[in-house]
Order: sequence, then C-alpha cells, then structure tokens
Amino acid sequence: PIFSSFRDRARTQQAKIAFEQAKTQLTETEQRLKLQFQQAKTDYEYSIEQYSASKSNLKLAERIEGKQQIKFKEGLSTSFEFTEAQRQLYTAQQNYLQAMIDVMNKKATLDKLTNKK
Repeated sequence: PIFSSFRDRARTQQAKIAFEQAKTQLTETEQRLKLQFQQAKTDYEYSIEQYSASKSNLKLAERIEGKQQIKFKEGLSTSFEFTEAQRQLYTAQQNYLQAMIDVMNKKATLDKLTNKK
C-alpha cells in the first residue's frame, strides 16, 4: 500500500507535467498561427499596394510609348528613344502581370490559413 501510494503520486505528477506541456504546446501553436495569419495578411495588403502601383506605372508607360511613337513617326525623336520607350512599356507590363500573380498567391496563402476555399 505504501509503495502503491508513491507510485500513484508519481503517476499523478507525470500526468500534471504532461498536461502543462500540452498547454504550453497549445499556446505556442496558437501564437505561431496568429503570427502566420498576421504575416499573410500584411503580405496580401502589400501585394495589393504593389499591384496598384504597377497598374499606374503601366498606364504611364503606355502614354509615354504612345507619345514616343508619334514623335518617331514625325521624325522628332530617334529610333533609340522609341525603342527605349517600348522596352519600358514591356517592363511595366511584366511588372504588372507579376504583381497580379503575387496578389493571387498571397490571397491563396491567406485563404489557406483561414481555411477558406
């Protein structure tokens, strides 16, 4: 009986320790998930801002390229200037498409963390 009492106390202590460890792991997991959610939300919001900026840059590059094309046809600018305006337009288009992809990827990450489909 005396030894079984010690054994029971030891088991109780082990159970208490295991319970506290489980609580600690739960708290850490909750904090990690909250942090991941906040990071995903921030990344998504930033990607939307980048998308908006790249859209504005694309519109500007389109206007510049259009004006350079007119100047080139009228002989007021060189082919180099026109080619450079085209290159800038292509770069702006590429950046715009990449920003669009980033928004979709960041949204998918956020939806995955919030269990949305």
